[in-house]
This record gives sequence, structure tokens and C-alpha cells, in this order.
Amino acid sequence: MKLSIVFFVLFALLGSVFSDDFDGFSDFEEELQEQVDVAHVPDPLEPLNRGIWWFNDKLYLYVLEPVASGYSKVIPKAGRQSIANAFDNLQAPERVVNNLLQLKFADTGTELKRFVCNSTVGVLGLRDPASKKHEPQPEDFGQTLGHYGVKPIMALQLPLLGPSNLRDAVGMIPDMFLNPIFYIESLAIKIGVKAEEEVNKTSFRLGVYEDIKKERLDVYAFLQDAYEQNRLKKIKE
Repeated sequence: MKLSIVFFVLFALLGSVFSDDFDGFSDFEEELQEQVDVAHVPDPLEPLNRGIWWFNDKLYLYVLEPVASGYSKVIPKAGRQSIANAFDNLQAPERVVNNLLQLKFADTGTELKRFVCNSTVGVLGLRDPASKKHEPQPEDFGQTLGHYGVKPIMALQLPLLGPSNLRDAVGMIPDMFLNPIFYIESLAIKIGVKAEEEVNKTSFRLGVYEDIKKERLDVYAFLQDAYEQNRLKKIKE
């Protein structure tokens, strides 16, 4: 990994010699730094993380994927999209609070408008009419911590949830209290609702994970790096 970064830096510097677009090079340099940052996320628990990834892999292939596949054949796409919209609307408090914590007042207002519009005109969030005027502004507490300079610290693979890091795993705790599903008293109903959310979400991306496995020799490392790159991008936005 370190050797690949060295070659990447050398090629970047060589390209800059023949380039007059210094603004473009600055953008490229920023992207390069993201790659370096990702490469330096420590993984001291790698053996344990790989074991959890193996468990998640088998759970997906032999349970979640078959269930989601059958579910997608029974529930039409329009119905599944409405369900996805409703779950997304329930996460509005999380987005509002974290935008506010990051002092993104305009985005906080946008999320409040989206929530009110989708909860009323959108019939409890089953429709998403707010998107016609207001784009979603997704933020979570992991991003809030990153916004204020908290590093990922170390890579983690979470049972059922997949790739993460210590910062984002800790960030899930306050976000959990901002989700109305947390306050369902019946544990069985709560588990059922979360299972429905995950199955419905998976039904939109059937085959994607299988394609990744076909094209990558080390799926664990690829998914962990992809996760970190995505988080870096979201934090910088």
C-alpha cells in the first residue's frame, strides 16, 4: 500500500510539470491527500474485523439477499420506494440536529422544511414532494465529529452493519436516540421494523455486492477503503 502511494505521488508530480492548470492540480492534490488519509487508517483489530466481515458476508449471501430478492418480486418498486421514503423521513431529526451542530443553518432549515412537507403533503413521508424544491442534506454524528477534526482512529467491522471506524461507531449512539424507531417499546416490533428497513434497502441493490466480490481479490480491504473514502467526501461537503 505504501509503495503504491509513493508511485501515485511521483506520477502526480510528473504530471504537474507539464500542466498550466494550477487550480486543477490543487483539486488533484486534495484528492491525493484523501487517498493518503485513507491508507493510514489503522486496523489493529484486522483479524477480528475479518472474522466479522466473514460472518456478515455469509449472512448477506444466505439470508438477506435471498429474502430481499423474494421481497422485490412481491412488492413492486413503487411500493418499495414509498417505504424507503418513509424510513428516510424518520431520520430527519438526525439530519436536523447534526446540521445544526455543524452550524449549517441554511441546511438545517432545508431539512426542517423537508420534514414538514413530506410528513404532511407527503403523507407521513411515503412520498417525497420536498425534493422538488429542497435537496436532502444528510448529516450524522460521525460526520459532525469529523467536521470538528476527530479522526477515524481505527477501522472497525460491525456485525450486521459492515465497515465503519471507531469515530463513526461512537457517533451511532446519539443518532440512535434521534430516531423515533428507538422509542418503540416492543423489542420484537422494533427488530421487525429494522429488519424491514434493511430488506427494503437491499432490494434496490441486488447483485451489486456479488459483482464486487467477482472483481476484487480482497473484498474486505476494498470495502473498508471505499467506506473511508466515502466518509471523507461527506465530511468535506
